Amino acid sequence: MKKNNCVNCATCGFAELCSAFLFEYLDPLFIRDLETKKKIPRGGYLYRVGDKVDALYALRRGIAKVYDSRGQLMGVVLPGQVMGVEELHTGVCRQDIQAATDVEVCMLRSQHFYQMSQLMPGFTDYILRVLSRSARNKQEFISVLTKSDTLQKVQYFLQLLSDTYKEYGFEYRIIELPLSKKELAELLGISISTLSRTLESLSAKGIVVMPNKKEITILDPTTQ
Repeated sequence: MKKNNCVNCATCGFAELCSAFLFEYLDPLFIRDLETKKKIPRGGYLYRVGDKVDALYALRRGIAKVYDSRGQLMGVVLPGQVMGVEELHTGVCRQDIQAATDVEVCMLRSQHFYQMSQLMPGFTDYILRVLSRSARNKQEFISVLTKSDTLQKVQYFLQLLSDTYKEYGFEYRIIELPLSKKELAELLGISISTLSRTLESLSAKGIVVMPNKKEITILDPTTQ
């Protein structure tokens, strides 16, 4: 397993689409609407509340953070995951997506989705799977936030990170935290002191080991 840095095309959220219409069929309409390896520096924005959104974005490299219109941290995007799904029906962004590190994204503009669905066999099915995968990721994260027990909430979140890294082909036993402790506490709706105590408790139970502030080793692969 490689470090949690840059996703392979074979495991990216756009994998099926690119495999079929970029690498196999070399479809000119798909190629025209696809932009790869677009760079955004740390602190920059992929898009902001009120911006027009006319594309799906697959995070290729780095970490992005999601904020609501009030500046509340709402989530984190990992390499391979797709952004912009919720905004397709309105065309206007309701969230700020900020680069937590230097990032690269691949963009697939939506202006020709209908034409491609008519001309390219399987295109609609591929898009539906992209949307379904994104919806599943969101639902799994929501299920973490609804846990009333703090220890379970933190443990489930760490397990979800591990599972996500594994799904996209990264090292998943020794994981890099994508957020600072302050940001992680904000995201989970708990205080920093509560988060620290909970991590200490998980360590004492032999579930995790924290060799430093940014890495966690998952010792117990199952969520209890």
